[in-house]
Amino acid sequence: MLTRRAVAVGLALAAARPQLAAAQAYPTRPVRLIIPFAPGAATDILSRLMAQQLGDALGQPFVAENRTGANGAIAAELVAKAPNDGYMMLTGTFSTHATNPHIYPRFPYDAVADFAPVTLIATVPQLLVVHPALGVSTVAELRAAASARPGAITAATGGLGSSQHLSAVLFEQAAGVRFDTIHYARGFAQLLPDLLENRVNLTFGDPLALLPMVRDGKLRPIATTGETRSELLPDVPTLAELGLPGATALTWYGLFVAAGTDPSIVARLGAAAGAAIRKPEVAARIRELGGVPSGLSPEEFAIFQRREFARWGEVIRAAGIRVE
Repeated sequence: MLTRRAVAVGLALAAARPQLAAAQAYPTRPVRLIIPFAPGAATDILSRLMAQQLGDALGQPFVAENRTGANGAIAAELVAKAPNDGYMMLTGTFSTHATNPHIYPRFPYDAVADFAPVTLIATVPQLLVVHPALGVSTVAELRAAASARPGAITAATGGLGSSQHLSAVLFEQAAGVRFDTIHYARGFAQLLPDLLENRVNLTFGDPLALLPMVRDGKLRPIATTGETRSELLPDVPTLAELGLPGATALTWYGLFVAAGTDPSIVARLGAAAGAAIRKPEVAARIRELGGVPSGLSPEEFAIFQRREFARWGEVIRAAGIRVE
């Protein structure tokens, strides 16, 4: 005679079989990959690269779809509130999942609780450049000049709370200096003409975007914010090498699905994405874009994202950065 415990276990196993079977068959129809920023941006390029790779690996189309607005929040909220069946993914970023929730009040999603991390695609350091007319060639010289004239050196950013702004804040905190920070409301491209004319003195930015101006001698690179030197500029030291490990800052891109998605589906997506990122041709394309390929497992990416969320929350609160 069956015991009550045996009956209960049997019923539980029977109830789990359809869900297990669905996870093993996943995906059985196209998957939407939501991109929070405009076509042509790094997020868009990496997303479409991953969509192609995942489609090839898993046998169903992964359809890339741009949903712009609210600095990525519209796309992220869409995925956060989607059915947790794995058929809608998000390319989340440093801003959507680590910084913006601390900067904007009444944010429409919880960057940690509302998502299941799949994999980290890549990290990207910032490049610190100065106009040659500023007369500094090293970080030591910049610190000395900024210390001698607090607030006299101008740092340009692509907006309050942008990656350029937060990198400048970290540098100020680590180096014990103060810049006059000028925010360009329409983004990074808007500041470049003023930087090239030395109306502003320095900025932190994407190495790939700044590389042509560096090669032409119009801007002088003095450090990167990465954990290791950039392959695009191997002769440029990191801030950590120069005695400022607290100024290390990475922008990053990763894949997420809605919280509560079956762990076996998350694992299947993570394994396929990680394998794709480790392909030589895919890794090479990521490096061409100025990134460092990653491919963390879902568990590793979850730890990374929580650490980033906590770290940037502390930085943002300490600096009093808030958009009301």
